[in-house]
This record gives sequence, structure tokens and C-alpha cells, in this order.
Amino acid sequence: MKKINSLFFVAAVVVLSSCGSSYYISPVGELSMVATRNLDKSANYVQIKAYAGISRTDLEAAKASAKNGVIKTNNPIVKEINAYKGKFLQDAVDNVVKSAAGGEYLYNLKLYTIAETPFKLFGPKITYYSYVASGDVWGINDVNANIKGFKVSDKIVFTYTKELRKFLNKNFEGEVGKQYGGKVINLKGGEATVQLDNLAVVDIPYSNLTNLH
Repeated sequence: MKKINSLFFVAAVVVLSSCGSSYYISPVGELSMVATRNLDKSANYVQIKAYAGISRTDLEAAKASAKNGVIKTNNPIVKEINAYKGKFLQDAVDNVVKSAAGGEYLYNLKLYTIAETPFKLFGPKITYYSYVASGDVWGINDVNANIKGFKVSDKIVFTYTKELRKFLNKNFEGEVGKQYGGKVINLKGGEATVQLDNLAVVDIPYSNLTNLH
């Protein structure tokens, strides 16, 4: 009986530990225009990307389907939240601005707060707060503009880690610990589209890339 109880306890721990975090999202407000640094009055700014940042449609759909307003980590919107969230308002705005090459500021901004409570089997629960935003990115339409230090045609290398394997899923089969190279062919908000030396095409987070220029 003790053995059965022990097995039951272990199984319960595994099931509960897989629950992950929960997210509670609430709107902060709307602003016509926001810039986090001084703008060049002589520059010819244009709209580069509309409805950038967190998808308002996906966010509202996730909120509508959430139980008691709480969104679980298995909801697809969580990946988008993690790509754009910032601990401070400025970070949240900058994450959206930097999602478009040449971006300088936002028009038609919407802000949300994210209350994230990681699952804990024991001890007090701790809630972490952050922000996400969406808006129209305005800036300088320059083919040489970059996102987070990368631009199209840059040569890159990255180390294939266990964490990266989870991100890429079956899009790329590599050897853990080995370094791979390629070139950037497209820039996105949270990752770059890379054509590897073996001609495979994958999306890789900027934080995993080393720029060789």
C-alpha cells in the first residue's frame, strides 16, 4: 500500500508540475502617439508596419475563452506575449518599435498589463507583472535598417541547444552542441528567418544568433 501511495504521489507531482503558469491580461489604455527617444524633426517618417506587436484580435479571443479571465500557458497567445512583453512600459513600446526595420515610434498605441503567476506545488505563489503593446510603427523606410543589430543578408552562426531544439521542433534536425551557419533572409519581431548553409530555412530567435556581418 505504501508503494502504491508513493507512486500516486509522484504521478500527482508530475501532473501538477505540467500545469505551468497562468496569465491575467487587462487593458491599460490607448495613446495616439508614443516615442521613447528624441525624433529628428527634419526626417521624413512614414508608416512601416500596421498593427505591429501583440495581436489585438488574438488577445481578445484568448481573453474571451479564458476561465475567470485567466489564460493558461498552452494557449498560443502566450508565445506572442513572451515575444513582446517588457518589465517596464518603455521596454514594451521598444519591443514593438524594433519589430520593424527602421522603426522609430508608435501611432494608435494600445497597452496591456500581464500578471503572470508561475505554478508552484509548495510555498507562496508569486505574481510577476509586465506590459505588452500594439500599434502602427512609423520610422524611416531604409533598406539598410536593422532589427536588434541584424539586417537582411547578414551572415550568422548559432549553437544548436536543447532549448533551441524545442523552439524549432521538427523544422530542423541538428546535433546538440554543434554550431551551424547561414544568412538572414527576413526579419521578424522576435526572430530572424535564416537560410542555413545546407539550404534549410528556419526561424531563430535573435538572442540565439551571432552576427558575422
